[in-house]
Parts: sequence; structure tokens; C-alpha cells
Amino acid sequence: MMDTINPKQAVLFPDLMADMDLPSITTLPEYEKALQNFIKMSDFGAFIELNVSGMEKSFSFSLNELQVPRRYRQTRQDSSSPVYQLFPVTIRNHLNRLKYDARSFFNRTNSVRTPYGHFLLRQYFHLWDLHRKNFMSNVVEYLQQEIGGQRYQKYFAGAWNEATKWLRTGIKRKYHHLLPSADMAQIRRDRERLNAVNMTISHLDREDPEYFQNCFILKTIHIPIDLTDYINGISISSTFKTIHLEQLKKTEIDSLEDLLEFFDTLLQQS
Repeated sequence: MMDTINPKQAVLFPDLMADMDLPSITTLPEYEKALQNFIKMSDFGAFIELNVSGMEKSFSFSLNELQVPRRYRQTRQDSSSPVYQLFPVTIRNHLNRLKYDARSFFNRTNSVRTPYGHFLLRQYFHLWDLHRKNFMSNVVEYLQQEIGGQRYQKYFAGAWNEATKWLRTGIKRKYHHLLPSADMAQIRRDRERLNAVNMTISHLDREDPEYFQNCFILKTIHIPIDLTDYINGISISSTFKTIHLEQLKKTEIDSLEDLLEFFDTLLQQS
């Protein structure tokens, strides 16, 4: 067994370590001071890391990645496809604006921007929670009213067909009948079948007549077929982050002004 030691962290039980020179936290005034500063800082608020996920959906292909047999291929140089987006640029831009609106909550009144993320003042925690819920409501309203389930599936089929069109240009004509069609019912059944056996592209049978269909299924499986599932996959999470006590041992936090001054020193160090 090997002891791994971080020189920036104090050891709780130095008598259990091979190196008896390591100090215990019970004999480190710096540790007690840092801990008190951390508690006082927590009374004022918390570092928050914001993450909005599940809105951007795209896929791409590579003939080499798909391991398309040589006998199927046309002679050409572009073995990698473009990136196919689920939504057209107008919808992607609107969703990006909604994501920006989520981040726009943080301002000079309710938070301080630091190298560790936004430090949100405690009295604004409730408002932040309401803001997150409003963000999700706005996203759901836009997707349901401006797009809707049928139009969503048309976008899915459109991206699928664009990818098929690209693959067609790289496959010899006599094999075009093997290319997949955007049959939603069939895609749904194939997804369930391949999911049930945890199939991956590398394990597909390249001699299978359904090989291209199965490749498309696996390359697009992260994109929901239905709008409801797409919406359920969207999340806005705010993670409360912490700061290493090492950063707090040489400061004194008794007031909000002390805290702001401490943040200034962090910005200067970054």
C-alpha cells in the first residue's frame, strides 16, 4: 500500500502515516482560521457552476468509422460527412438565446464573478431557483407551441435523410438499396432491438443487409425521436462548488467587504 500525500492538505491522523513530520490539523492555527473563513463565506452565499444540457443534438459519419466494406465504396476523398444538426439554424439560435437568458440572471447586484464561478449571495438563492424553473417553462413553451411533435419528427427525418444523401454519394449505385430510410416506426423498433443487446458499431455484422440501417440507428440513438423525450432530456443544473481551504488561510472574512476584497485577490492570481 502506498500513501499518497497532497502537500497542500493537512493530515487528520499523522501518527498513522509513515512520515511522522507531517503536522496534524489540531496543531495548525492556519487550518482553524481557514475553516472559520469558509464558514463565514458560506453565510454570505456559495459558488455556483451553471450547466445547461440536452438542447444541442447533432451527429456525423466517417466511412472509416463505419468500416464500410471497400467493395461498397466509390473512389473519393471526403470520407467524413458534415455535421448534421437536429434543428435548423433559426431554432438553434433561439435556443441559444434562451440559454443566454438563463445565465443572464447573474449580475453585480446578486453575485460576484470569480475564477471559481459565480458567487451567488444567499438572499438570492430563492430567486435563482425561480429563475431556473422559468427558464424550463420558456423552453418547453417554445418547443411545444412553435415546433410541436410532428414538426420535430420532420426535423429528425430531415437530418437523417441529409446523412443518407451524403452516404449515397460514397456508395456504389448497385448498393443504394441498402441505404436506410427515415421510417420512424422502424427506427423505433430497431433502437429497442439494438439497445436490448447493448450493440455498438464495432460489433455489427458488416455482411448484414441491415448494416447501414443499424449504423444510422447507433449514430443517432442519442437524439430522441419524440419531442416529449427531447424535452425530458433538457436540464439546467446549478452545482454548488467549493474552494480549497489553502486559499482561505491568509485572509480574514468578517464582512461582505472582506469577502469582495478576497475575490479581488483571486482574480489577480488567476
